[in-house]
Amino acid sequence: MTEYWDLLDQNRNPLGTLHRRGDPLPAGARHLCVEVITLCRGQMLTTRRHPQKHNGGFWEVTTGSALAGETSRAAAVRELYEETGIRAKEEDLLLFDRLMTPRIFSDTYLLILPERPAVTLQSTETVDYAWLTPAEMLERCRRGLVIGHLAERFACYCSRLNEFIPEEGTP
Repeated sequence: MTEYWDLLDQNRNPLGTLHRRGDPLPAGARHLCVEVITLCRGQMLTTRRHPQKHNGGFWEVTTGSALAGETSRAAAVRELYEETGIRAKEEDLLLFDRLMTPRIFSDTYLLILPERPAVTLQSTETVDYAWLTPAEMLERCRRGLVIGHLAERFACYCSRLNEFIPEEGTP
């Protein structure tokens, strides 16, 4: 199935143009991507990309592109369900970071869960999962096991993520 994205200008304003995934982006245009860091009991959910996909075999958190007409939060909820089988509500997502590159806007959300949910991998997207502490994720980044652009950001993210992780013995 062909995916279409809304194109955005440098200020996140819609250009009124649909873009087919895989086609080159017009100069100056960006599209919206999302990431979801799912936290539970001091660990984050990571998934391993299917070997047939771009960046196959690397570890990541839930990521994806917003489809045409989709809000950032709606895209995050959809991607989380598609890649992990975890259902969330838009209002459960905490905006954690926003990033702009020459090609994308990326919104990163936190989903903090009290109990570990069952994980159902989407066979065409993900082939494994692991719950990792921020330190364990950083170690995977250092070893080159995490997608490059995500590994670059996780050095900054991990210290901030610790603010959302309760200390041992606290609820």
